[in-house]
Amino acid sequence: MSSLPAGPCLMNPKSTASRALLWMVPIVLFLAACSQQAELCSRPDQHPDCASELQQRLAEARVPGVSVAIIDNRRLVSQWTMGDHADQNGRLLSSVTPFQAGDLTQVVTAMGVLAWLQQADIPLDTAVNEGLDNWQIPDNSRWSGDDVTVRHLLSHRSGLTPTRFQGYRFGERQPNWDALLNGTEPARSAPVQLAGQPGQTCHSSAAAYEVLAYWLENQTGDNFSLWQSRTVLTPLNIPARYRLIGLPSPALGHDWRGETLDGGFRRFVERASSGLWASPSDLARVLMEIMAAEQGVGRVLTDSNLINEMLSPQGCGWGLGMRVERMESGTILSAEGITPGYRSRMIGHLQDGHGVVVMTNGDRGDRIIDDIVAAVRRDYNW
Repeated sequence: MSSLPAGPCLMNPKSTASRALLWMVPIVLFLAACSQQAELCSRPDQHPDCASELQQRLAEARVPGVSVAIIDNRRLVSQWTMGDHADQNGRLLSSVTPFQAGDLTQVVTAMGVLAWLQQADIPLDTAVNEGLDNWQIPDNSRWSGDDVTVRHLLSHRSGLTPTRFQGYRFGERQPNWDALLNGTEPARSAPVQLAGQPGQTCHSSAAAYEVLAYWLENQTGDNFSLWQSRTVLTPLNIPARYRLIGLPSPALGHDWRGETLDGGFRRFVERASSGLWASPSDLARVLMEIMAAEQGVGRVLTDSNLINEMLSPQGCGWGLGMRVERMESGTILSAEGITPGYRSRMIGHLQDGHGVVVMTNGDRGDRIIDDIVAAVRRDYNW
């Protein structure tokens, strides 16, 4: 009788090839187990198995907590949290716990700027230097005659120095306007100046939004935070603020190792670009206001031309204050927040009226956000 050919189940354990295959078995089994990882759901607060899976993923990512707000048919239909503040008292997160919003702040700033243009009947393409007094965007001989406009600043096409502010540790001196714009001590950022041709250069610049805030203060005579509160936040019944005074205890920020930041979080004097403290439900209300404005029933923005500009691609993938992507299914609005110890994301479908805001208090929160957004889109049939 002839012998059977060697195969995976009839191997000579002494052969080099057979030993290699035997070593691969546990790897294959591990990969198979990973591929069968339980899916997250959009409402772990209602499903214990799903909650356990999310808690495990938070632990693996070293992210203490996550907070979520879901919009469906232009209504806030769900708010839930998982995890804790990660302070010495072990307090649980709630739907009103504020997080650092990072770049999501810029969506709210854009609404305040457009509200002023609407009120004062100022063109979107107004040269910013014409409305600035003590400080102006420095001239650059390479692009002389190319004015930086309000539109350029809002759409990240100003050509200003690409900047991402890192905030200040507890106890560190914080700069005033003069130091921040000129890049002098105690500012920890470079001077605000042209690094590219206005209207032609595409790069995200948090400094552009600080220039907008300075311009807005020059124009309105109001403190930036006060203007934003009076024209955007209060009319929309949003308790979010640029300082923690009067707000619930915040979610404390954590680095990539899962360790709490010294002092709990960084302090941002750069309020227009990075400084808002908000919950996901606060920012969901901002997103719903934008959806309402597009339908002509907004409370803050009522000028149809400005609303159309805000929600139209201006180049570089940006609208005014957020990313705007035109697809066959409609217009997708999005923004991502990144500050030390925090990650967040806002996504909305303009025409269908759905969206989600996810905020985490950990540097490795992106992977959690990806999973939750995917679960929400699947469960709500988006």
